Amino acid sequence: MRAAAPTALALLALACAPSPRDPAPAPPPSPPVAAKAPPPPTCARRAAGPAPAPLDSTHAGSGVALADLGGRTLAFVADEDDAALHTVDIDARAALARTPLAGRPAQVIVLGDGRVVASLRDRALLEVLEPVGPAAPLERRCLVPVASEPVGLAMTPDRATLLVASRWGHALTSLATADLRRTGELPLARDPSAVVASSDGRRAFVSHAVGGRISVVTLDEGGAPTGARELSTDGVERRARISTSKPAAPFPRSSSGPSRKVPFDLEDGAPFQMRRPTVNVDRRGSQGFALARSASGAVFAPIALVDPGPTTGAGGYGSALVQTAIEHIAVVDAMGEHADVPPVSAHLGLRGCRLPRAAAFEPGDEVLLVTCLGHDQVIAYDARAEIPGKPPRTGSVRDRELFRARVGAGPTAVAVDSARRRAVVFSRFDGALTILPAARAPGQASISATGKELTGELPVIALPRASRLDEQRAEGQRLFHAAGGRRIAFDGRACASCHPDGRDDALTWSTPEGPRQTPMLMGRLDGTAPYGWEGGKKDLESHFARTMSRLAGTGLSAKERDAIFAYLRGMEPPAEAAVLTAEERAALVAAPAGAAEAAAAETAAAAAGARSALAARGEELFQAREAGCSSCHVGDELTTDGARHDVRSATRFETERSFETPSLRFVGRSAPYYHDGRYPTLLALIEGVDGSMGHTAHLSAGDRRALVAYLESL
Repeated sequence: MRAAAPTALALLALACAPSPRDPAPAPPPSPPVAAKAPPPPTCARRAAGPAPAPLDSTHAGSGVALADLGGRTLAFVADEDDAALHTVDIDARAALARTPLAGRPAQVIVLGDGRVVASLRDRALLEVLEPVGPAAPLERRCLVPVASEPVGLAMTPDRATLLVASRWGHALTSLATADLRRTGELPLARDPSAVVASSDGRRAFVSHAVGGRISVVTLDEGGAPTGARELSTDGVERRARISTSKPAAPFPRSSSGPSRKVPFDLEDGAPFQMRRPTVNVDRRGSQGFALARSASGAVFAPIALVDPGPTTGAGGYGSALVQTAIEHIAVVDAMGEHADVPPVSAHLGLRGCRLPRAAAFEPGDEVLLVTCLGHDQVIAYDARAEIPGKPPRTGSVRDRELFRARVGAGPTAVAVDSARRRAVVFSRFDGALTILPAARAPGQASISATGKELTGELPVIALPRASRLDEQRAEGQRLFHAAGGRRIAFDGRACASCHPDGRDDALTWSTPEGPRQTPMLMGRLDGTAPYGWEGGKKDLESHFARTMSRLAGTGLSAKERDAIFAYLRGMEPPAEAAVLTAEERAALVAAPAGAAEAAAAETAAAAAGARSALAARGEELFQAREAGCSSCHVGDELTTDGARHDVRSATRFETERSFETPSLRFVGRSAPYYHDGRYPTLLALIEGVDGSMGHTAHLSAGDRRALVAYLESL
């Protein structure tokens, strides 16, 4: 049959062929074939016409991104409480459009071709949108999956690579801006927050909300992260001891010889006194939420420097002899070799930012703007003394403050419009924008003779929110972040000073019972009684009262306390991975197309499967009677058995020898471990507690890693 087939086909061809005497008919003219262009990438720009041009010269993301469109200055505002992106005409001082998003945006950035990217911190997604008209909502282009809780955004100077810092997923991800394909990802220490690229594109600087560190990440030629090293923001401060003239609690007094009293005030005018002589105070860096890069390449990191107090016990959480939390600005040189936290009294005053949340740099004026959450202020600092190659200024550190301006409640973002010499501040709690004049622009506003307070009426633009927190949770949000007064703590700390975003600060504090590590609050209020490391309080109300007593604050009403509880109960952990609707799947960025990219995706999927199998093995070990873990951490959520146990962990500084079983919810994100924070990692804890808290000595190294993988999955 195979041999006959071609013969039959040949005969058929001869029968149908034209006669040699007949001329062959001319073939019909072929229609012109237009060259088919390849379909644009899923995330590519599609709209015709002019595109918004980003105004930030450092290519850093923020809660506010400014862009120029036809001579108009537009602000794109990431409103987390409204789960929306607002478009605002800054020149006309008018809100133009509200674009609902697929999640709650932390930051927004305008790409070089005018597309807008928002990091959705609750969805493990980036949402890519495009303006189609200044007064119209933005159009969705695609969704891009990234590591859990993306917050910080930045571009490399060539605008070819987008960098994403994911806090819950503790990673830095790089994507090509042309089509938002992933090009690399690097694990980092816990709680990475803000990110900015160096001026030469060879490095990225990443701040960490807790842990007192800045990561310096090496980028390859394509902008992908290849390695990281950490710079410490801890420091030593030479400081006078502090005591109150009428202490609210029996704080210890200095016994270091003769002293004289020097009065000073907190923001609410409460009188305090300082005692001499000075002492050296070891301080830990904290509240590392913000970064800003200068034109010369130096990176500014507003932080809080914290003294958790001695390990031998004290009157409250921290020391009573010095100011517990002070503001500082760490400066990293352009090469990322050193973070300057000088061992002198160089902090920026007791009225500085205890909760710095955002920063921006005015390149022409060399001014650093810092937003102060809880104080509801923006402070402008003269940064010339800190920039490499510039002559230092004379005078005290406080002379660096140019002015401070009162803005709406909850300032969480700031962006600079250098061309028009102004800045735009987003106040999240109020849902409003405030326009500030340039720090060195005379005549636009005046500065008062006392306190350098910016006076004069500042333009405010209210955003048209479609949703917001209910009244009780909104009140709790404000109270939780209230800093500078004495209602929460005698020294002006806020609840968020130790529990940023309702989590933990990774510090171990001094208490009358001994050193105690800060626990996470998010997801741990309900079903985890009794409360406190000693389990001494059976309900939240009594535990809260003890905390207020320890902090020596003037106190809150029961209604205000319940508002804080409602705010904390409303917090939800970020999604580990994007769970998409059918419509969202259609908008998901396409999978890598090249062979190398496909191989990388396959390798990543295999690694994820291996991690899942490892965690499953860890769960078996956790539940096994031989290990004994599940005898205390009981139930489906592994919270607590509600009992106290002597696990032989008490030191000579402890007043109690038994400790309440803590919840294991989100334990993988709350290092260090144990009541006194003695174990830096879960593996160190597992290897160090055999016989006193479960049994792990019989486990192999692989089984211990499996147990860690399971705990990290909780």
